[in-house]
Amino acid sequence: MLNWKTFLLLLIFLVLQPVIDVMTTASLMIFNLNLTVGVIVRVLYMAIILLLMLKLAFSSRLAKKYIFYLVGLAVVIGINIAVNMNLKDPYFLFKELKFYNKVIYFPILFLGFNLLYLQLKKNRVPFMEKTTTYFLYSSLIISAVFIVSFLTGTSLSNYSHTKIGFTGWFFAGNEIGAIMAIILPITAVYAIEKTESLKTSHYWIPFILLSISMLFLGTKVGYGGIVIVLAAACISLLIIYLTKERTKKTRANMLIALLLLAALAVSTPFTPVFNNMYAHLGLLNIDLSKEKPSKEVPEDSEEEPEEVKEEPKITEEQFQNLVFSSREKYLADFKQDFADAPVLQKMFGMGFAGNYDMPEPGKEPKMIEMDFYDLFFSLGIIGFLYLIAPMLYYAVRFIIYFVTQIKETFNIPYIMYGVGFILAAGIGATAGHVFTAPAVSIYVAAIMSVLMVDSRTVDDN
Repeated sequence: MLNWKTFLLLLIFLVLQPVIDVMTTASLMIFNLNLTVGVIVRVLYMAIILLLMLKLAFSSRLAKKYIFYLVGLAVVIGINIAVNMNLKDPYFLFKELKFYNKVIYFPILFLGFNLLYLQLKKNRVPFMEKTTTYFLYSSLIISAVFIVSFLTGTSLSNYSHTKIGFTGWFFAGNEIGAIMAIILPITAVYAIEKTESLKTSHYWIPFILLSISMLFLGTKVGYGGIVIVLAAACISLLIIYLTKERTKKTRANMLIALLLLAALAVSTPFTPVFNNMYAHLGLLNIDLSKEKPSKEVPEDSEEEPEEVKEEPKITEEQFQNLVFSSREKYLADFKQDFADAPVLQKMFGMGFAGNYDMPEPGKEPKMIEMDFYDLFFSLGIIGFLYLIAPMLYYAVRFIIYFVTQIKETFNIPYIMYGVGFILAAGIGATAGHVFTAPAVSIYVAAIMSVLMVDSRTVDDN
């Protein structure tokens, strides 16, 4: 019989994620292995979660429902593979299967974590506090890797040319950036809950270290994540102070968050992301210092010619490129492919990378790297709706609960965990590498499950 210690042990896997990612980098760069440590370990973990669900299905009605849902998902993906094997030419089966392994990771872990947290809840284990602690440990490992690699000059570069940025010893810059942005609000939960006054402000150090590491990345995701988390902390603490708790603790945390936001604003011109924005503008031939021709004056006039600054004009296309970094071009291609696709592909999807042509030597078919579009075009109307149905159902139920019980639910853990999920959804929608990246989606699954189980949105009665 499984006990609560077994479930807690499965949850500790969250702490190991940065270690697995560093080992994945070693697999790729030192040993040149295609089958990395990360792939093997995460597939094994997913298999364990599936076995846990099967075991619980003997005693849990909810687990039975989840198993039926996953069987249905397997059928939908099976139909997708069968359709595209007959319609796509060329068709790379291994790449398709590899992609769908990433697609199913999030729903399996989300449903598995729901059951795991329910078991911990039944045994009165403080699962939200435990999860916050495990996220904190994970953030400290990430920060340590970034700082040590930077100081030793062994950090990998996040960009190949023009732009500045570092990824520590992590191979995938987009993925580690998303992970840090998603973890950051959870480190804020730890800081705010532990800080009683300015004298105990050292509890904010893990948050600061992770923020500095995010600035090293040089990405909009990293910088934007810090701004959003600090702004959310300031606003929520102010509301709590005005409506609930006029305490020294709330004042101290609000002041610290404001000071950190001010420090970020002052240091922005010296950050890699500031340089990279100007580099990106240069690539688009946008000159922000453009001047209008001097105003003409009569020859016999003593008046000096007046130089008038011209407002730089950025076209809609250039603006989209600044935000989406060329993803909008791939999106336009996929939309056209979907419009031209047969009905079966519209219903069950075009598979990995859409209806691609035979790639040139050394190149591979590309995704859009905007998760919701990638999932929609890959799975089709039926497949996409089936995939997101349980997550959407629980999310709507939680929002209704949060709003109707606002006096109880408007607290720092709920707000910051909610910010973590909102950041995940936003990054997934604009920069990708969240819901189709197991290294990232495991954190999202944990955050979402914690909120669902703690709020009784997920229940097994």
